[in-house]
Amino acid sequence: MREEAFSGVGGRGIFRRTEVLPLQGPMDLPVVLFLLWGLLLDLLSGAVGGILYRVHEEQPPSTLIGSLAADQGLPDTGHLYKLEVGAPYLRVDGKTGDIFTTEIPIDRETLKDCRNKGKPCFLEFEVSVTDLIQNQSPRLIEGRIEVQDINDNTPQFPSPVLTLSVPENTHVGALFSIPLATDKDTERNGVADYTLTAGPEAVALFGLQVAEDRGEKLPQLIVLGSLDRERKDSYDLTIKAVDGGNPPRYSSALLRVVIADANDNAPQFEKSSYEAEVAENSPVGHSVLQLPHRRVTFSTANPVQDQQDSSQQSYYDSGLEESETPSSKSSSGPRIGPLALPEDHYERTTPDGSIGEMEHPETGS
Repeated sequence: MREEAFSGVGGRGIFRRTEVLPLQGPMDLPVVLFLLWGLLLDLLSGAVGGILYRVHEEQPPSTLIGSLAADQGLPDTGHLYKLEVGAPYLRVDGKTGDIFTTEIPIDRETLKDCRNKGKPCFLEFEVSVTDLIQNQSPRLIEGRIEVQDINDNTPQFPSPVLTLSVPENTHVGALFSIPLATDKDTERNGVADYTLTAGPEAVALFGLQVAEDRGEKLPQLIVLGSLDRERKDSYDLTIKAVDGGNPPRYSSALLRVVIADANDNAPQFEKSSYEAEVAENSPVGHSVLQLPHRRVTFSTANPVQDQQDSSQQSYYDSGLEESETPSSKSSSGPRIGPLALPEDHYERTTPDGSIGEMEHPETGS
């Protein structure tokens, strides 16, 4: 291969003529392939635009991004530059070819092609350059600007109050997923960690475990102690999400743990036996014995729904001690009033609605 260089008209350009010569020996073939490969790379780089600038997002107006005249080796005068693609985020000085930011900030998170956090974000531009001295047709310069992320977003939970339902018979060590916080920034400035703050009543019952899946932090509530709904039916904790920026940003949410009911208590009478007097001429239906009325609540399977909608609860007044009930409604309907004792036994309904063992008030068995 032989190259000859000569000056163009007016001496303003350098042109090269390349002539491919016949191979002189077996050692020339690798050299030719190497030169062809380099030529192919030059063509490819020219097709996608060889100019690449980098700038952080949210820069103030008139921040200099790059100078086309200096980067392209053009004279400082005699050329007219015009922005063809890149508005409204960019502007070009018509005389120098300098590219600046505008009054509209470049927000990485709002750019259409930058929604994938795992990939670089590019803003493409095109500038036409006209040689005013030689009065030639404009030529187009293409380039890209890599918009680099800054920590300008705070992690946000889906709601200021997060609710978790935990059954009271949950074993120690069980995990419950906590709703994630989201951050619009890239992974480096995204959510980096979670912390949990608990009061004196909850610090020994609940803890936090943060798992990781494909770079995403997953907060999980871990049960550390035994729960008893009859002692306390809900706990308020504070969950905080922190990002990886410098300085870091964070936000908090109230994590309300609602203890769901479990059928771990059986109904009981106050006494093992009751006595009453009745006149021999008492009419049919006359009240013989009035037991103390104690309200027993039959809840639905969803304790959160019970608290929000009291119509989902059924009440049954009886002489039983106040106690828990199955998650399904065991009574046929509300009954309030006098209750006559059975002659020799009564039947206890199990959580699935079937009849349990016979229980005798005299023995309590």
